Amino acid sequence: MQRVEALTHTDNAAALTVLAAAGFTHEGVRRSSCLHRCRRYDDVVLSLLRTEWEALDRPRSWDL
Repeated sequence: MQRVEALTHTDNAAALTVLAAAGFTHEGVRRSSCLHRCRRYDDVVLSLLRTEWEALDRPRSWDL
């Protein structure tokens, strides 16, 4: 895999925090792109590239 993409509402602080902690990069906002219960929401697009994931300082399975 070269790229993993995540999409969530702009007001979903918990998801945005977890994704940022996992190394995802904020790419942009898709304005008014989601309709949920008759209300429009903006969505945030985040991504993580293979090279970024490989460079993360995290425990490796072979180190445990």
